Amino acid sequence: MAKASIYDTSVVFSAEAAAAAPLTFTYPISALVSITTTVSGDARQYASVSIINGSATLWTTTLTQFAPTAQIPYDIIAGQLTIKEGGTFTLTIPTNLAPGNVVANLVIASPTNPKGQPFQATVAMWNLTG
Repeated sequence: MAKASIYDTSVVFSAEAAAAAPLTFTYPISALVSITTTVSGDARQYASVSIINGSATLWTTTLTQFAPTAQIPYDIIAGQLTIKEGGTFTLTIPTNLAPGNVVANLVIASPTNPKGQPFQATVAMWNLTG
């Protein structure tokens, strides 16, 4: 009696499908707070960006080639950190010559810095083919 394979051999592997598979990036801001970016699309032209506190999603948005910038509409309070209203995330789609990325431009307040500290970082970067 033949033993069943754990691999589904009815699905043909293709480099195109692998290249278009979603990519997920996690950028930690603190021990509990992070920015998670999931990139998808056949040309990796969509980016879903979420601010996560532990396992709770506090805010999320989707960036596209035609709407590449999103602004945080309210203060996001995550424990002792506050990500201030007005912060932005900007998508640059990848090309054959340059990688794609998502840049966060935020102000983060804490008990030691209640007025907030500017925070700018590339929270995700990827190539056109992965």
